[in-house]
Amino acid sequence: MHLCPATRASIRSTRLPAIAAVLAFAGVHTAYAETPNALPEWYYSQGHLLEEHMREGEAPKWTRVVGLSAEETTKYEGGNAYQTSGGPSFDVRYRDLAFASTGEGLGVNLLHDKNYRAGLALTYDLGRNNHDDHHLGGTGNLSIAPEVRGFAEYLLFPVTFRVDVRTLFGGQGGWVGDISLYSPLAGSKQYFVFAGPSLTFANATNQRHYYGIDETQSLNSGYPVHPVGSGLRSASFGISAGYFLTDHWLVTGMLAAEQLLGGAGHSPLVQEQGQMVATFTVAYRW
Repeated sequence: MHLCPATRASIRSTRLPAIAAVLAFAGVHTAYAETPNALPEWYYSQGHLLEEHMREGEAPKWTRVVGLSAEETTKYEGGNAYQTSGGPSFDVRYRDLAFASTGEGLGVNLLHDKNYRAGLALTYDLGRNNHDDHHLGGTGNLSIAPEVRGFAEYLLFPVTFRVDVRTLFGGQGGWVGDISLYSPLAGSKQYFVFAGPSLTFANATNQRHYYGIDETQSLNSGYPVHPVGSGLRSASFGISAGYFLTDHWLVTGMLAAEQLLGGAGHSPLVQEQGQMVATFTVAYRW
């Protein structure tokens, strides 16, 4: 895509490239590596492709961000009890080739240019403990499991489109995929706002393990048997914003809502089909 000089100058003056890059590292310590979450999937990578598109010259050799994050969300997706968690977050990137991040995992961009990137990443899922919430009693635990993720992003300025598919080896098992998009809504030298929706799909194996109730679980928990097939699992929408305290220090936050759909939404384990999540992060970039 070619932009006129005046348009490029106007966009650069808002510092959206730098802002977007820092915001992309603002996920909480569990970030991508956790059980289903109401955060839209684009939250974990937002801004990187926009930064590449607007940069003049080659990418810096190293980009490093560290921070402290907090998240308020349900104990499990579909529950009605909320909890607050927090911890460190980090994002280290080598040019536009490789990255290690609490948000995106350990990965590499196999294809990359100003308007697109695609690659693979290794992450993990924290599983689910049935002692975390009494509604899960008798359903068994989902163990911590590694997962491999494939992703692709394309920038049709100013909207970034993203697809993501991850396969879990153990735990929930099966595969989960997302289709999402986001766009900057506002920005200046000190603040920025992004927003966009996301759709999440899952195969029958994953749906059955996370939302299904088999005969054994029914006997142990008292819930009715609930088979779940593959298909659309949820829809979410989020708004994120940030404010630069200095050239290196940044505070960010995000508020998102999710609606569970289909067999997932009608699972006996689901106490609330509508979920909310809020995050807050203080980060330093150099």
